[in-house]
Amino acid sequence: MVAQAEFSTTDVTVQPGETETLTLTIVNLANTTETFTFVPSGLLSGWVHIEPPTVTLFGGSREAIDVTLRPPRLASTPAGPAPLTVRVIPQDDPDEVVIAETTAIVGAFHDRRIHMLQPVVRSSRRANFEFLVDNQGNSQASCRLHLIDTSQRLDGDFDPPAVGVAPGENSLVRLKMKAVRRQWRRGSRILPFSIEADQQGFPTASANANFVQTPFFPERLGRKVIAAVVVLGALAGAWFGLLKPLTERTARDAVVDTAATVVTVPVVTIPGDTAPPTTQAPDVSAPVTAPPVAADEGEPFTKLFQVSVDVGQTQPDSYTVPDGKVLRITTVVLQNAYRDEGLATFLKNETVIYSWNLGLSLYNVDPLPLSSPIVFEAGTIAQFQVTCDASGLDSPNQLCNDGLLINGVLVDAN
Repeated sequence: MVAQAEFSTTDVTVQPGETETLTLTIVNLANTTETFTFVPSGLLSGWVHIEPPTVTLFGGSREAIDVTLRPPRLASTPAGPAPLTVRVIPQDDPDEVVIAETTAIVGAFHDRRIHMLQPVVRSSRRANFEFLVDNQGNSQASCRLHLIDTSQRLDGDFDPPAVGVAPGENSLVRLKMKAVRRQWRRGSRILPFSIEADQQGFPTASANANFVQTPFFPERLGRKVIAAVVVLGALAGAWFGLLKPLTERTARDAVVDTAATVVTVPVVTIPGDTAPPTTQAPDVSAPVTAPPVAADEGEPFTKLFQVSVDVGQTQPDSYTVPDGKVLRITTVVLQNAYRDEGLATFLKNETVIYSWNLGLSLYNVDPLPLSSPIVFEAGTIAQFQVTCDASGLDSPNQLCNDGLLINGVLVDAN
């Protein structure tokens, strides 16, 4: 052994997004001068920075170097203990590698969000809301859902009432909303409410929405009824005052003229018992049935592309259609909840299908009108790409956080 290396501590705790620096001491055990190169290895190697990366030591001397560990604050960063390993390679004898190892404990962080797919729904009594419970943390989320209505005018049921969401995943939830009372007065009223995803001991995620309750009787119904009564009265007056007397007089004159021109026709007897031929009417009693309509094939498909990107950078998120399948997209909705600025693009392989200017997009939801489905064949890549010019004022992480929701059906290719 030509060298000895060891960390100053046996374990270190670090939170994702934060930085911890450890000291690694290297001792040259040989009698000659040697140059050593430091190479991080193992599961944490991509998050490790060593300064300086190489040192030259006289025989019997030692040197302390800094090993910096910075795990990213992403859902893909696993929480828990992991080995932090540095390989010390002597330049003159690369086979005499020295291993320095310690334990790094990566902490857990929690970031749960609720994305409303229909922030506003209009109805007289009942409505359905859909939203996504998104887990951007690096630990499992098990949340119960609650409806917060301070006006006490709404009641609702969640399907499902609780969700378990893995790190980096999301779950679709439907809320069946019902107004406690009908709206009898003229005009609509706005009933605001909130949805909370709660887990004991963890931060609570919430989102706001509005239920616009329309009146039971359509607006301006009274004017329409009065106008209909006036029109019917005018028609009845015209009938009884003009058309009916004229029709009766015309009928009487026609009877008088017919009586004055009656002609006697002699009766002719046809010998034998021959009866006049009869013509049988066609049978119209049999029902006419339309040819059966084939049911839609395939399974429903929903995918939410999510991109978090620094200002001045471009980040994609993609999905590849499985072999033997064809994806038909019927709904495309852009989500720009924090009013970021930049360019969002939806691509099929390298072909641009549609682009959005984020600064001009609608708040949170911007649907793309489709006259026919967008077809993605097997092996085709559907990609959502965001180029960030400026993050929104309410952005929690100073990044552009945007999403693209697509709905459709996945069918067999044959």
